[in-house]
Amino acid sequence: MQLLEKNNKGFSVLEVIVVLAIIGVISAVAYPDISHWVKARKINSAAVKINTIFLNINAQVQRGLFGFVQVHVNSGDDTVVVTTKGMTNATLGEKISSVEDFRKKITARCKTEDGYWDEDGSLASKPEVMSVEFDTIALSFKGEAAVCFSKDGRWYSADGEFINGDDPVSAMYICEKSIGSCTDDKGVIDPEIEYLYAVSWSRFGNIKLEKYNPKIDAWIHQ
Repeated sequence: MQLLEKNNKGFSVLEVIVVLAIIGVISAVAYPDISHWVKARKINSAAVKINTIFLNINAQVQRGLFGFVQVHVNSGDDTVVVTTKGMTNATLGEKISSVEDFRKKITARCKTEDGYWDEDGSLASKPEVMSVEFDTIALSFKGEAAVCFSKDGRWYSADGEFINGDDPVSAMYICEKSIGSCTDDKGVIDPEIEYLYAVSWSRFGNIKLEKYNPKIDAWIHQ
């Protein structure tokens, strides 16, 4: 009995070209949405991570592991580095009793220098302190800033870009790296900035992450 010959001609060159053209059109249409999603996800991830860093070091001081802690931020043109540091209750007691400036000057106790802290996230790999580098974001300032917390809020202090006169700044803004700065020269935010976040705090901790919604001109708690 004669067998029927199978038709295995496959795709023609024209059919392949048509399929590739269709894929190209679909990709071109979808790319802006994908790019938008990836960018938003990276900035959101960085903002959440920074907020978590604040929360984690404050948890250590509330638990009593440290008597005094610091969040140090170094904001450069290419990267933002956030580092946490801790001072034991014994060291804190020594400074309170023997260093007059520590007791009286708000800018004298939130120092960033090496050797001042018992645990420094930039020098040690202990889980209680850390140093994290970000390369996808910009902040509301360029340079160094530090804010320090104690359990009862008494020794709350700041230095660098987190101090305004004698008063600590209680928030920083996070936005896309390509913008360069989330605020203008006067510290005013641009409401047209896409993906704008704020991490804020009080002398007692109370760390909070918010995202700005330009459609309703309001900050939304995250």
